[in-house]
Amino acid sequence: MANQNVIGQFKDEIGEVGSETATDVKDAIGEMIEQGVQSATSPQLTPQQLQQKQQADQKKEMDRQKQLVYTRNWLANLQMAQAKVRQEEKQKQMQKQQAEEQEKQVKKVEKIQLQQASKKPGVSEEVMRSQAERKAGKGVGG
Repeated sequence: MANQNVIGQFKDEIGEVGSETATDVKDAIGEMIEQGVQSATSPQLTPQQLQQKQQADQKKEMDRQKQLVYTRNWLANLQMAQAKVRQEEKQKQMQKQQAEEQEKQVKKVEKIQLQQASKKPGVSEEVMRSQAERKAGKGVGG
């Protein structure tokens, strides 16, 4: 019986080694076939054809570099234009705020003048309001 166990174990080991060897051989043969197909399908270039191919590749690379430079310049110009627009918008916003502040100041001054005028005897509030409106450029009744 012990003899059969040894034979079974030996058989298993031979199967594993054979399987590993077959896989290695199969991979090596596959690589050789692939190399053969590549060398057969890619034509061998003459020196003149090789030189022409290199020149064409150089031209493609130069064209690619030119396109990169153009794109970078375009992006830089776009960024500058965006910054300019943002600055202009910021400036407009500041001017608008200043105009609003001035308008508030004018209204505040008019209000104070009306209050002071109402304290003065003999000058009616309506007269003071019309004078304030004329100064503001609104005219009487407007």
